[in-house]
Amino acid sequence: MNVVCATDDNFVQHCTIMLTSLLINNTDVNIFLLTEGLKPQNELIIKQQVEKLKGALEIYLVDTSIIEKFPMPKDTNLSHISRATYYRLLIPEILPKNVDKVIYLDCDIIVNQSIQDLWNLDLRGYALAAAPQIGSGYEAERLGYPIKYGYFNAGVNVINMDYWRKKNVAKKLIGYIAANYKQIKYHDQDALNAVLYNHTFHLLPMWNMTSLVYSYFLSHRGDKKDGKIVNSYELEKKNANKYKENPIIVHFVSKPKPWQKGCVHPLSSLYYDYAKKTLAFNMIKQESKSALYINRARYWLQCHFSYIKQVFISTDKTRL
Repeated sequence: MNVVCATDDNFVQHCTIMLTSLLINNTDVNIFLLTEGLKPQNELIIKQQVEKLKGALEIYLVDTSIIEKFPMPKDTNLSHISRATYYRLLIPEILPKNVDKVIYLDCDIIVNQSIQDLWNLDLRGYALAAAPQIGSGYEAERLGYPIKYGYFNAGVNVINMDYWRKKNVAKKLIGYIAANYKQIKYHDQDALNAVLYNHTFHLLPMWNMTSLVYSYFLSHRGDKKDGKIVNSYELEKKNANKYKENPIIVHFVSKPKPWQKGCVHPLSSLYYDYAKKTLAFNMIKQESKSALYINRARYWLQCHFSYIKQVFISTDKTRL
């Protein structure tokens, strides 16, 4: 199994914990780590952890001149994003030619079970596999493709490297960014959706349980166009409800994340469970239980107020 991730010095802790969760639940894993360069002590932390869990690690330096002018998010809720997120666009160009398929994982992820079935996915005819974000098809309209294709989250991808190389996908993605610089909101994820929306195999949420899955009003989310339901996501919702208590992959996409003050994610403790199994970060502590309960109570009130506002004001006609 080939797995790619990307980090800088600021995300080493989270990268290490993610890799720990991956290697505890999976064997025979080759890890390709993309970076602009790490401090020696941070590189050593990752190497020692991977070696302890019998994984194989290769570190690749990325040419920063390629991505230094790419747009960065202005939204304060996306302030955790760094240029490292763009590295996945260059994976087929960076890795050896004999690597024909990889799983890409963001570092704000916990792999809680085996992902062998994900690795065994047949991607013939597809550029990649990714899980749609339930009820986010309106993003397609912003990017200029049909809403029926929805909008996927790029934090977990299975990438068909042969397809990317033969079709010059990396060049197309960079070209899209250059031509649509001002309308990009979600960095490389927007480019991947805009270029590959009809060349993507749709995964079920079990492979990428984003924070949205834990929304109080998931059952009400969907995509609407001209008053008609385009995507109801019934299969995705059923799968999300089945796996959300014990996910294969949980993805902490929204702030505050488990390591940040005020986190409301119901599975934030998973992050600390795996942190305890690392060499470098086994002493980090989660917020007190009382603080977690208060955070979640506030979040419940915010969500319900937002839902009431949505129902009576109809602020977004593309949603159900």
